[in-house]
Amino acid sequence: MLNPVVVPLMPMVGLLTANLNGLIRGEHSFRLPVGLKTFILASAAFATVWFALLVTAIYSGGDTNLAAGVEVLVLFLLGIGLSRFIKIPAILGQRAQLWVFRLSLPLILAACLAVVRWG
Repeated sequence: MLNPVVVPLMPMVGLLTANLNGLIRGEHSFRLPVGLKTFILASAAFATVWFALLVTAIYSGGDTNLAAGVEVLVLFLLGIGLSRFIKIPAILGQRAQLWVFRLSLPLILAACLAVVRWG
């Protein structure tokens, strides 16, 4: 079992990943003035999240606890599923959403590191 303090982090990473997916697929590009640097950072974060998720699931359970790793993956998928009901672009403004795209890589890595350390 994961520490209840870090449980909300994985659904947030799932929501962020779904939002990055929308940017990369071009769903947000007609409304947001996304520059090349922001797009590159968001693409790097989208590629990194899968490796970080795998490492987090492996290290959170350790050698003996498979349930914690599965819990990490289920919570991440819950966040992706919640993205159908919680629309991040409707909640955040354009400038805030651009900063979320720009800071997505450190946010994802910090959340995964927190789950590994304290989970």
